[in-house]
Amino acid sequence: MLGVVLGQFPSTSETFILREMRQLERCGFPIVPLSLLPAEGGQVHADAADLGRRTLYRSRLLTGTSFLRQMRAFLRYPTGYAGALLYVLRHALGTPSAARELLSSLITAADFAAQLPRRSSLAHVHAQFCSVPATVGLLLAELLSVTFSMSCHARDIFTGESRLMDLKLSEAEFAAVCTEHGRDRLRRTHPLTAGEKVQLIHHGLDLSEFMPPLERPQEPIIVLSVGRLVPKKGFDILLRAAALARAHGAEFELHIVGDGPERDDLSRLAGGLGLRDSVVFHGRLTLQQVIPLYETAHAFAMASVVTEDGDRDGIPNVLIEALAMGVPTVATKTGGIPEIIIDEQTGLLAQPGSPADLAEKLERILDDEPLRETVRKEGRRKVSVDFDIARNIERLAALLGRYMEHSEQDT
Repeated sequence: MLGVVLGQFPSTSETFILREMRQLERCGFPIVPLSLLPAEGGQVHADAADLGRRTLYRSRLLTGTSFLRQMRAFLRYPTGYAGALLYVLRHALGTPSAARELLSSLITAADFAAQLPRRSSLAHVHAQFCSVPATVGLLLAELLSVTFSMSCHARDIFTGESRLMDLKLSEAEFAAVCTEHGRDRLRRTHPLTAGEKVQLIHHGLDLSEFMPPLERPQEPIIVLSVGRLVPKKGFDILLRAAALARAHGAEFELHIVGDGPERDDLSRLAGGLGLRDSVVFHGRLTLQQVIPLYETAHAFAMASVVTEDGDRDGIPNVLIEALAMGVPTVATKTGGIPEIIIDEQTGLLAQPGSPADLAEKLERILDDEPLRETVRKEGRRKVSVDFDIARNIERLAALLGRYMEHSEQDT
């Protein structure tokens, strides 16, 4: 079995991880999700139900359940537990600032190990995100004496939240990165440990599930944006751009899907900009609920920025979805976005942080019908070539299969 360590599962904002796990199962990998946090409240994607029932969750620290699981893990894997503890002590002494994360991650790894059925064994551990999930995954692999790998995405690469990266890269069999931007950053900042271990593997879609409608409603004109309401998504920039575009005579409704800590501030900003009657905040929706919005949207907009702590987008999966659904798209030159939005071909690129430039691009994508036809066609073609999930996961499956096979032969 393949153990996949995640920050939170199921989660409506990380559908790319769900798609990846489902595709890996189609490739013959039985998966056990190991989640650090409880499932997100509210509705979840229908495809997550089966995996959600199989997910193991970490118990709360310093509880009776946590203590009993530590004892069970030690009794089941005494050599592995002792080895993992010595590993933690050695690296905590070398990097005191990471001591707390190492110790809590060992407790979490043992908690997961204790929950595994005796008749089952993990042949390999793969962590989603190279921050705390990778620390837990590394120590779980150490405890179980199996191999370890990880996927790195955006925030975990570009901010300081991922500790011990040289250690993780040296111990990992490979590290999958979903953007060239992220891959190059890891190779540049960790030249001695990254190298060829860092593999570019894009996320993807099953295009048969994302079919553009034959026609869209004439009215109202809808500009759609989807994402968590957090600073790096630049929704405040998007609202200001919408106000400018409407002041120039563009008539459209802006529909925003997502939730987050900026929800109230953005609602107040929309009112202050005179957009209260033309902006719809849908809140958090499942993919099944978002698809009809893609079908009625006349344009898609994403105003991503780089925040003060370095956080930024990789290739947002909603951009892949929008292009697959034939929605003409405007986004910003941030992170890995230029890898999918090729200016004047698959969409339009605006300067990050500039409401005026974004407004100009929005007006153009709504008014220029020949451009709209070009980006609709080229955008879907780009997705079919570079973001087909079956093709991309074949590469990940080949890597995982190599190490899982070796692990199973050794047991």
